Amino acid sequence: MDSTPLFWKTTHHAMLLAAFVTLGRIFDQDGRSDHNLDKLMRVTNDNMHLLTKAGLAARRVASGSMTQDEADQYAANAYEITVQDVRDLKKQVAYWRRIYEDKYRDVRHFVFAHKKSQIIVEEVKRLFGFLAGLYHALDQLYINGRQPIVQVRTFNLPPDSRASSMSPGERVFAEGYEVLRMVTVPDPEELRYNAGMGV
Repeated sequence: MDSTPLFWKTTHHAMLLAAFVTLGRIFDQDGRSDHNLDKLMRVTNDNMHLLTKAGLAARRVASGSMTQDEADQYAANAYEITVQDVRDLKKQVAYWRRIYEDKYRDVRHFVFAHKKSQIIVEEVKRLFGFLAGLYHALDQLYINGRQPIVQVRTFNLPPDSRASSMSPGERVFAEGYEVLRMVTVPDPEELRYNAGMGV
């Protein structure tokens, strides 16, 4: 990294910019994005019939993983989404959107020169943590018929390599570290150690 600082600074800046552009597309309501939270909530509201016991059983049968009887038994205790559930999810989206609008909508104008950038990074991590929690809640409702309870995800950076699953951000961190490890000239002492261990 010391020998190619411009590359790494450019990459770091590009990743930050991409993160804020993505947040904008998710939270903004200007109609230009096909993948924002309003559309997600609208699709959820318009397809509540799919988020029922019958809908879950039908998906299990269609996937070929269960017979009709097995699917019916599996879905018997599944959670069926309600109008109030959708309202609650929309309220949570509105809460996090206010945080985004109040602090980060115009972040490209000042964030990279901001002296308290670490504070900004921590709160942005919480914004992404909410999005990860919302995705997981709706995914589990659709796949397994579980009640959509949003739990704001806490990201571990660096991630715990022993964890059974990592978020996309944690995976990017881990894989980025692995790339750096592969392209960095190893220490001769480490090479001799690894050779002695049969690595």
